[in-house]
Amino acid sequence: MANEESEEQRKLSLKIARLFDEVWTSQAAHVRKLKELVSLRSSSPPAEFCEAFCRALTPLFNFQRRTASAERIIKFAAVFACSRGGKGNSGDEFLENFLKFLLVGAAAANKTVRFRACQIVSEIIMRLPDDAEVSNELWDEVIECMRLRVADKVPAVRTFAVRALARFANDSENGDVLELFLERLPVEQNGDVRKIIVLSLPPSSATLPMIFDCTLDVNESVRKAAYSVLAWICVCACILCVNAAIFKFCLSIKHRTNILQRGLTDRSTAVAKDCVKLLKDEWLEKCCNGDPVELLKFLDVETYESVGELVMTTLLKAGLVKMQNGQTIRKFLISNVDLAEGGHFNHSIELMDPEVALFWRMVCKHLHREANTKGSDAAMTMGTESVVYAAEASDNNDLLDSILPASVSEYVELVNAHIAAGANYRFVSRQLLLLGAMLDFSDASKRKVASEFVQNLLHKAIDHELDDNGNEVFIGDGLNLGGERDWAAAVAELAKKVHAAIGSLKRLFLQWWKSLLLATALSSAALSCCDCTAFGEHNFISSYAGKGHRPC
Repeated sequence: MANEESEEQRKLSLKIARLFDEVWTSQAAHVRKLKELVSLRSSSPPAEFCEAFCRALTPLFNFQRRTASAERIIKFAAVFACSRGGKGNSGDEFLENFLKFLLVGAAAANKTVRFRACQIVSEIIMRLPDDAEVSNELWDEVIECMRLRVADKVPAVRTFAVRALARFANDSENGDVLELFLERLPVEQNGDVRKIIVLSLPPSSATLPMIFDCTLDVNESVRKAAYSVLAWICVCACILCVNAAIFKFCLSIKHRTNILQRGLTDRSTAVAKDCVKLLKDEWLEKCCNGDPVELLKFLDVETYESVGELVMTTLLKAGLVKMQNGQTIRKFLISNVDLAEGGHFNHSIELMDPEVALFWRMVCKHLHREANTKGSDAAMTMGTESVVYAAEASDNNDLLDSILPASVSEYVELVNAHIAAGANYRFVSRQLLLLGAMLDFSDASKRKVASEFVQNLLHKAIDHELDDNGNEVFIGDGLNLGGERDWAAAVAELAKKVHAAIGSLKRLFLQWWKSLLLATALSSAALSCCDCTAFGEHNFISSYAGKGHRPC
């Protein structure tokens, strides 16, 4: 009787092995062979079928190489274990028996057996439907076994153990799984294992710091995984919230800027592309409706100006900034005809937001650079190629001219209006000063207007405020009593553009320095003295405009 049962077992194992052989060679027959195997399971005793199935699959546990054929068998076995076709509850009973068999293999001394067992367990868990009937006791055994394998000495075993536990990381009843991931991530030495852990982390206040830290990981695949998780978090937030609300509920300003600063400047091109994809697909398109200005509003450009510049540069290079009809700086200059003044035009100025000012500065800078580049290319080539480059340069120049104020006088009027608006518009004023580098000052009349404006900036009275004790505290602008260096650099750049002639810029700053010394002497302010004539033109500007002159 025992011999007859053994013979039946052997025949059943051979049938299953033949099915595996056909599945081994090609994936095309998987669906058909899966139906045959389900039918065979339904017509066989559950215990005998499971034993025969495990016996037929056993040779794979001694095969270490991860070939395409072996992966097809693993996938087929996992899909079959998750299938519930057939009569009665044969599928659920087989699944429990098969999982018990795999748990024995996961605890084996042989590393290849542990590797294959954990791999199949992870495939089953990832594919298992939510309504699968598996006893809680068995699930506890599976989770505990995989928890132990997370600390296995073989990286491949750890990888699949983490993958198997990933489905339980977001389960409140298995909070120890998430704790295990957070403990293992900082100490894990293998990049592939760290990558799987990052991809398995659910979004929460506890996991976000870890995910952000992984954007600086030494392994490229880990950094890419971190940006993939961040993109997924953004998708979930956009589903739960309404468009731009994602930034308020999900990511702080510091988090947003750190993500972009690290990702867009990453040394790996692949990681940078993933960050650009996150920026474009999730933040710009889904959360800001394709509006770059709206995106800049969530980056606090006044504090993180360099990040705003980086974002705009990236969007402009990728061609993601689409100029709409009528979009121009000139719309902030509203013209009115004053009949009392003989029909002259007066302008009422609409003040800009910081994000709008940065947006237009970067757009104009990009167009100016592109026009110069294409113009140089046209000059260095011949024939049709030169004509194409020249046409592109002309188009960029025409677009730039349509955006900038119509005249230098209007530009000066616009900047003065923002300077007069006070400290709250200091950032916007500086952006507009930097915008002056794109204007044309070749005409003498334009240069005269701009020169008077620059001199007024240099001779501007020193502002002050009262401290808590009622004492006057001087507020420098980078040129007077030190202070804001960025403002000084912007003024210096504009002055250098306006006074491009040799010696003109030096005379301008020497004149300013003399007037500053006179004003300082009259106000009895103590300033350090230095020999101005010892400075050349460029050294003088870099010393005072770049570093700022500070009091003793």
